[in-house]
Amino acid sequence: MFFHNYKYALKTLLKNKALVFWTLAFPFILAIFFNLAFARLHDYDQFEPFDIAIVRDDAYNNEQTFAAAFKTLTSGDERMFKAKYVDFDEADKMLDEEKVEGIVYVKDGQAHVKIKGNGTNQTVLKMTTEQVAQMSGMIDDIADAEQQRAGGTLNLIEVKMKAAEIVQNAQPKISDDSHVMNVVSIEFFTLIAMACMQGAMLSSEMLNRCLPNLSHRGKRVAIAPTKKSVVVLSNLLAGYTMLLGSVILLILFMRFVLGVDFGDNMGLIMLLASIGSLTATMFGMLLAVMFKMSDNAKQVVVLIITMVGCLFAGMFGGMKIFFDEACPWMNKINPVGLITDGFYSLLYYDDMTRFIVNALSLVALAAIFFVLSVRNLRRARYDSV
Repeated sequence: MFFHNYKYALKTLLKNKALVFWTLAFPFILAIFFNLAFARLHDYDQFEPFDIAIVRDDAYNNEQTFAAAFKTLTSGDERMFKAKYVDFDEADKMLDEEKVEGIVYVKDGQAHVKIKGNGTNQTVLKMTTEQVAQMSGMIDDIADAEQQRAGGTLNLIEVKMKAAEIVQNAQPKISDDSHVMNVVSIEFFTLIAMACMQGAMLSSEMLNRCLPNLSHRGKRVAIAPTKKSVVVLSNLLAGYTMLLGSVILLILFMRFVLGVDFGDNMGLIMLLASIGSLTATMFGMLLAVMFKMSDNAKQVVVLIITMVGCLFAGMFGGMKIFFDEACPWMNKINPVGLITDGFYSLLYYDDMTRFIVNALSLVALAAIFFVLSVRNLRRARYDSV
């Protein structure tokens, strides 16, 4: 009976065109568009430095570590930017006349970027500035701590050099020379996480069909001799099967057709995709049980929650660093952020600790969703259906 219900539920899902589009077709379409949009950034040999304006005033000069980093980025044969050091008014005028792609300046001790468009160059400038600012802040914090520990008797320049060395050693260790840091890898990783979480629509749809207060089929299920647990679990498994299959196909498509680098740990990549899909399935179950809404309304809720999660995880313009600093707890409970960070850690870190923490956090979220759903299912009583 379990297998019969499972097979029937799977066939039902495959015939639902809307769900097939959102869980199968839509992520593939986005992957193709991402690849077209960021194709230039995948080939570092063809990357050409572009013009930017740097506002060199007292505020900029006071941030010595930040200024030194940008001096490195704007000089030499392998420079990223062609810098023009001017005052703010001149920089603003150059941006309006489209002579530069963006402006970098320091205000109130914080690095800022001003851009006019949202192209590839602007994305590179914004993400690079955020990373340099974060690195500079780490170095300054370490230097200040060392100065305070020594009672202010140390040479500040030597302390900052030592701090820079500490930060450099603390950076992710790349286990393969081919794993050049790609500034848009986060976009593709987040896309997979988005595909996982949108799969909550599948389990939500299937649970709606099992609940007597939400569908006519649910009324028939309620009076059928088949155990309620068998019906619920078979429908959940059908949704999970379809979701996991679509996510695995997406990963294989990215890897072998689009050429996205996932590293050598494909087994762990698939494991993380499986755990992420399980979390999404349990989330869809909770959504179906907790809220009495139509299928379309629940699909909208899943889309909104997924898109907000993608925003915090860094899909839209590399905002991950900003949100990590503004509310560091958010991505620790955000399934999209956990899945994204898991993929990132597999590619760039030798140490498995970060990956394991992300995976266990996803399992914990799935368990919480499942327990809450089961409690609500057991308490549900229908006086009249």
